[in-house]
Amino acid sequence: MADLPRRAFLGAALLEVCDSLIRAQNLEESTGVLVDYVLDGSTAGSIGLLKGDIILSANEKPARSATEFVRHISGYQEGDYVELSIKRGETPLTLRGVMGGVPQETSPYANVLYDQVAFEDGYVRTIIHKPEIPGKYPALFFIQGYTCSSMDNLHEHSTTRKLLEGISKEGYVVIKTEKAGVGDSRSSRSCREITLFEEASLFEASFNALKKYDFIDHDNVFVFGHSMGGVQAPLMQPDFDPRGIIVYGTVVRPWFEYFTEQHRIQRLMMGQDYLDNEASHQRAVRFYYRFMIEKEDPEMLIQDPEMAEFMENNWRYEQGGVMNGRHYTFWQQLQDTNLFRAWSNTNAYVLSLHGEGEYIAFNPWEHELIADIVNHYNPGKARFISVPNTDHSFIFANDIPHAISIRNDAQYWRENFNYDFVRLVTEWMDETRAKDESRGKDESRGKDGTLPGEGGRSE
Repeated sequence: MADLPRRAFLGAALLEVCDSLIRAQNLEESTGVLVDYVLDGSTAGSIGLLKGDIILSANEKPARSATEFVRHISGYQEGDYVELSIKRGETPLTLRGVMGGVPQETSPYANVLYDQVAFEDGYVRTIIHKPEIPGKYPALFFIQGYTCSSMDNLHEHSTTRKLLEGISKEGYVVIKTEKAGVGDSRSSRSCREITLFEEASLFEASFNALKKYDFIDHDNVFVFGHSMGGVQAPLMQPDFDPRGIIVYGTVVRPWFEYFTEQHRIQRLMMGQDYLDNEASHQRAVRFYYRFMIEKEDPEMLIQDPEMAEFMENNWRYEQGGVMNGRHYTFWQQLQDTNLFRAWSNTNAYVLSLHGEGEYIAFNPWEHELIADIVNHYNPGKARFISVPNTDHSFIFANDIPHAISIRNDAQYWRENFNYDFVRLVTEWMDETRAKDESRGKDESRGKDGTLPGEGGRSE
């Protein structure tokens, strides 16, 4: 398997070009992005890009918006040629050079290994933090939320980074998996195009690949599913059982129920008028029934003015069937999962966590239900814990109103990661590893833990 090259690193912060600058520079409307600053040692710096330059195109691909331009550049790899057409004041210039790669992440607690796993016609990047001292260690396999953002080189203030570094510090191998087409990953289809079940298969392949590492104790591998990761974790049907599954801020009921309840409850939490909220909720029920149950595609829905208005206010719909950053079939498949069946089939110990500051996966009963399902079919295997003073992103929050009030406060987020969450998770994993009871499967169950004719997914 050839090594995946590093993704390219431009190293410039970009802003949209405002109307006054368009007029002053005689730019075509919706063309050009403004360079806010250039990082030292970056590709941008090496080819001579400066603060205040306006990038018009890269390799003749027009820069129509900062988001679109970044998406285009993200497809480049280390060593690729780049030619930027820019304006510097009134002067048009062409800057040429070779793209440098994103620096690899480092850790104060572990050695970092970059590897890859085959997926469809390409590969996805895996990033593994392993203790520096040789030996065999327990592991945490992390599955992130629904977005198509990279897990590589997370910002120093990222709460996910702080969570995983905290677990690494306690002597666990930590495994992160990029999604299709994200970061260094390369395949003909990207995260924005693949379905929910296909992505669960991607994580399943990454989990199976852990068997090749001799520094991992394969009898003590734990899966942590955060948010949407808590849906995908039980859907995986890997070649060997995880010791435990931890989920936080997730859903188990059919998603038509979750979406309609979310639309009503979250808006009341945000202070919307009761009568206005009820009218909005009725529109939500009509939309989600047509979208989730009847499986209408977005191009059909926008023909209805009421549905078009609802989508404009509640979903970021883009051409190509992308809604809120994922293909619409990703969302529709959520309704087709049988998560009750998936949880009933798990052979792992389960820890279902709900933050008392949660306003996204807001229903504690949802998380109690996961533990109840597991314990009904595998008595004593699951535990539910209500986590005090914690929101969806592991931030310290007194309660839900406090979590809502600080949701856009970047400074607060940087300073208030709840490290008690790390302690809770690692203590449960340590306790679970110490259990003496047999982990053997029922003789009636197959390799994937299902009874004959059963399965977690429904496709």
